[in-house]
Amino acid sequence: MNRQERLDFSCAFFGHDGGLVSNAPHIPVHLGAMQDGVQYQMWAIDINKGDCILSNHPCAGGVHLPDLTVKVTAILMLPGDFARCSRTHNLHGNLADLRALVAGNQKGIHLVQELISCYGLEVVQAYMAHIQHHAEVAVRNLLRDVSTTTDGVLRASDKMDDGSVINLRVEIDLKEGSATFDFEGTSPMVINKLNAPKAISKSVIIYCLKCMVGYDIPLNQGCLVPIHLLIPK
Repeated sequence: MNRQERLDFSCAFFGHDGGLVSNAPHIPVHLGAMQDGVQYQMWAIDINKGDCILSNHPCAGGVHLPDLTVKVTAILMLPGDFARCSRTHNLHGNLADLRALVAGNQKGIHLVQELISCYGLEVVQAYMAHIQHHAEVAVRNLLRDVSTTTDGVLRASDKMDDGSVINLRVEIDLKEGSATFDFEGTSPMVINKLNAPKAISKSVIIYCLKCMVGYDIPLNQGCLVPIHLLIPK
């Protein structure tokens, strides 16, 4: 378990629309993928204040099936990572970890409420939007820089251990500072553990763009605003 074995207390922060505002930078895949899960559940189920949601579906922001993500219906979200959730051999430990995750969320909610009490909801939400916009501008400038040193089209292809192909074509719009990431030609889903849900692909793109920007920005949804993503079903 992440908390017990790796002392992983990573967390992520989301806006009122479920968009990622900031997250711990050392776990980019798990946390970057959570936005899809948060937004999916905001749309798919009737959520009341204080509800705790457990999810792991790969089509709804899940990263891999043994994981559970715990979300509480306020602004702060924490992911939980559990081994052997199916037919678990350590039910007591798993339940204790779930309680710890919920407690961590409640602590985060309390801190956010203090922030809102001090500055007001509109100001807090405005600065969350500023953080996302800052990341968006940084990525647009990056794409323009890359476009000036290339013909605006980048291609790459690689193979997984089983021979499955990953194709990527990136076409940059210099004027807009935007890009299309097209995975057309990538192999279809395979019957093994090498598949990547869409949420994972998006989180990896966010992380790569953040690394290429060249200076420190919070890893958030703003990085993806200039990106049009094409992934075969």
